[in-house]
Amino acid sequence: MFRIDKDFFVFQSSMWQTNSVVYRNEAVAVVIDPTYFPSEIRIIASQAMNSKAFNKYVIFTHADFDHIVGHQYFNGFKLLGHSAFRTVDREAQLIQLNELDETYYVSRDKKFVFPEIDNYLEDGMRIPLAKDELLVVHAPGHTAESIFLISRSKRILVAGDYLSDLEFPFVYHSFRSYIDTLEKTKKLVDELEIEMVIPGHGDFAAGRQEILFRIDSDKDYLEEILARVTDYCTRGMTLKEILEVLKEMSFRGEKITGVLVKMHMENIRKAVEEICAGN
Repeated sequence: MFRIDKDFFVFQSSMWQTNSVVYRNEAVAVVIDPTYFPSEIRIIASQAMNSKAFNKYVIFTHADFDHIVGHQYFNGFKLLGHSAFRTVDREAQLIQLNELDETYYVSRDKKFVFPEIDNYLEDGMRIPLAKDELLVVHAPGHTAESIFLISRSKRILVAGDYLSDLEFPFVYHSFRSYIDTLEKTKKLVDELEIEMVIPGHGDFAAGRQEILFRIDSDKDYLEEILARVTDYCTRGMTLKEILEVLKEMSFRGEKITGVLVKMHMENIRKAVEEICAGN
């Protein structure tokens, strides 16, 4: 557990270094993306339940299974997520969760069910937190329903599956939307004087320099794929040929290797789908 200050806590799972947040004060208890193993979720729940606040929320930054798996442990908490949750493929998320649990022999004392959202969030909404508020920012790109949550007084941005130090952008929804979200994020960093970003996976980005580095390097990666795929589609290259050429790309100065190669290939397929379909 990382204690950012007296009422803001981050819990990092041993599964993919996935981050969950607990923010509690006299007025509210907020849990963001509780995950992953049952023993880890119970610790998060004990921290969140140790609050006499009347308003209690579990907020999902998006609907990927590793970010929603723990909600059953928070009885009495209202579930909040973006309105695009309505369009999520629930069965696909359940299949992925079951496959991962079977791989690692995870036994769950509470059977997972896809969360039923109590209150839908939209871009620009504010969740009052006594002397603070959480600003909701719609952040499509990774998924259609992705959001950021920004603590205005603490100047902390909870980013979901964006701006990780461990991985390049995974584009499940739209390349163009992802780039637009990164550009919007850069403006928010300046306008709201954001001092820390908590990504869905990995270490925090502390300070303007590190935050902007992650934004710019993620954008560079996406724009390189788009530019090269556009060129190759114009030339009439096949998907197989494009994959072969672009598999050697680097990210933040390092060659993409290991398990991330598969995700990189999926990004290229997504770009070809978006760009080449009209050619």
